[in-house]
Amino acid sequence: MDDRHEEPGTVARIDLSARPSVPFAYVFMMRFTLKNHDFIIRDLLPEDVDEYLKFFNSLSEKSIRCRFGHLLAKLTQDAAVQRATTDADERALAIFDGQQSSIAAIGRCYFDPQAHTAEIAMVVAESHRRMGLGRFILDRLIRVASDKDSRSVHAFIATENAPVKHLLRSAGFIAQSGTDSSDVEFVLHSIAKYKTEQCVAGRD
Repeated sequence: MDDRHEEPGTVARIDLSARPSVPFAYVFMMRFTLKNHDFIIRDLLPEDVDEYLKFFNSLSEKSIRCRFGHLLAKLTQDAAVQRATTDADERALAIFDGQQSSIAAIGRCYFDPQAHTAEIAMVVAESHRRMGLGRFILDRLIRVASDKDSRSVHAFIATENAPVKHLLRSAGFIAQSGTDSSDVEFVLHSIAKYKTEQCVAGRD
């Protein structure tokens, strides 16, 4: 077994069907290990607002520009609540430390059911980079898109964000023409092919 991650196991599927504020019936939750550190990846929930606020406000100006395309001010509590709350056309995943006391990474998947496409975005805390968390959450976001019957996945990446551009290319994404001078669109044209390749590589 390499040091990328141990075979993850499902920790729980928490029933949320009685909570109208959450647009899905169950919380996905999985425990995994990277570089000898324990993590839990699960759906981001409204009650995670305090952890989300700490995560966002710990990001550097460069990380915020790369993720959002421009510099944002420090988030307020109300703004954090909005970002921690999703609807039926969006899914947000957060990677927590093993005790779920802090967030190490967040990924989002936005769905277009009519076009059968999805758009993803993600950011990893500076303190947890070079551990494989970016690839791990990318894999999960592609699975989420597949579960919603998306046929392709899109990502708009800041030109200066070389690590994420390299990550996407390594996963089979192809760079398209930039939408403006600061963004490059990357597209994974076949989710089915990606999943097949991951199975062959032993990552599924």
